[in-house]
Parts: sequence; C-alpha cells; structure tokens
Amino acid sequence: MTRLGKGLEALISSGPESVDKTTGITTLKIDHIKPNRFQPRKKFKQEKLQELANSLKENGIIQPIIVTKRDESQYELVAGQRRLEAAKLAGFDEIPVIIRSVSLKEQLQFAIIENVQREDLTAIEEAQAYQQLNEEFNLTHAQISEIVGKDRATITNLIRLLKLNDNIQKMILDEKLSPGHARAILQVEDQFHEDFANLIIRNGLSVRKTEMEAKRIKESGLFVKPKAEIHIIPELAEHEKILKNRYKTKVKITDKNNKGRITFYYTDKVELDKLLNKLENE
Repeated sequence: MTRLGKGLEALISSGPESVDKTTGITTLKIDHIKPNRFQPRKKFKQEKLQELANSLKENGIIQPIIVTKRDESQYELVAGQRRLEAAKLAGFDEIPVIIRSVSLKEQLQFAIIENVQREDLTAIEEAQAYQQLNEEFNLTHAQISEIVGKDRATITNLIRLLKLNDNIQKMILDEKLSPGHARAILQVEDQFHEDFANLIIRNGLSVRKTEMEAKRIKESGLFVKPKAEIHIIPELAEHEKILKNRYKTKVKITDKNNKGRITFYYTDKVELDKLLNKLENE
C-alpha cells in the first residue's frame, strides 16, 4: 500500500486535468461545493476560523481547496475544510479549487491526513475516522498506520477510546480529558468509568496520578466516591450540646441542604437501654 501520510502532494499532482492546464486551478461558486461527507473534525474553533476569514479578506485565497465532481453541477470537498468555511464567513462567492477524481476511500483518507498533519483533531475524532477506515473499507490497523504515518499501537489505542460511553467521549471532545486520562479510565471496570472521569476533572488529576488511581481501583475492585461535603451550621452545634446534656451521651447532627440525620452514640447495652427508655418516655 502506498503511504499517503507524507502529505497531499500525491493528490494534487495526480488525476484529470483542470480547466487551467498551466496551474491546474479553476474557480467554483461556493454554493456548488458540498462538505466532505467523511470530514472527521466535528468542531471548529470559531475564534481561529474568524482569524482565517480576516486573513482571507486581507490577502485573498492563496492556496486552493481540493474537490471531486459528484454530478453535473455539484462538487464535494476533499481537502481544505477550514479554508472553505472561512471563505463563507468572509463572504466569498467563489473559491479557487483543484478538481480531482478520487474514490470514497481516498476521500476519507485525505480528510484524515489533512487534519492529522495539522494536529486539528481531538482523540475521539481521530479514533472515529480510523474506525471508519477499518469498518467501512476493511483496512487493518497496520494498513491505517501506514497510510497516516503513525505506529499501529497508536491506531489501536485511539480506537479503543470509542469503548468509553458517550458522556466520557464528549469530555474528550471538549478537551476536558486527555487521551492519557482516557486510557487510564479504560483500565478499570466499566461501571466505574463515568464516576472516575468526573473525579479526574473535579480534582484536576494529572495523567500520572490518574494512572496510579486506576491501578488502585483495578487491584482492589473498589471505587470509593468522595464523601459529600457537609457544612457545619453553628446553631446545630448548640443543639448538639443541649441534646448531649439532656441524654447524657454524644449526639451528632449532620445537615446537607436542609436534609440530614441526628445520631445518638452509646458504648454498651446499659447506655442503650437508658437512652431508649428516655426517648420512649418523652
């Protein structure tokens, strides 16, 4: 298999001739270009997109996007999603393009390569793209690794992240959790995944500390949720003192959002009998 991870040069330098045989570039109306159906990136940072749009207004579109023809008047994007979106934002009606004939598999491959080389994809977006190559186009992890220029183990570890539930995947998409955190979460039982993810975020755990906690949970088979914070209310402390004097035993009142318990303590059966007798006869 040819390694495509070296870049998009192979795509630009091959395929049918464009309208301008000197440059290989023509122009198309933006509303004739459909988004790449295989675009792996789900979220674009609006601030960065606006910066690019401002640059396009100032300097024009220097680098053409790459499209493939789907019917008489419609084209589909192959590479250059950010430039296309920024051009729309900047108010362009037309955009320079290179028209190339590509298969659906190549279209997905080039979309992945473009984003991976720019490091624009989150771990989940990258994993979903690799899984699509694996499931829809029957490429092995080794073949995918050759295409994108990454180790096979890296491809396998990324795809494993898709075993996490949707809530945790969203945390990764939103960059609240790193791939390192996610891999540590996968080490523990499924039932602990979401609680563990929330614990990591709430406490700002580093990947190293997360790995240590994952090891502890895996070895013990237990996940201990942090106890809910209990607020000490001064008036309750006074009531505890009054009850302690009345019943001659330690009394503890716990309260959270106006809900809680009153606990009486005893050390032997004699104290228990005296306490019950007093409580029952009041």
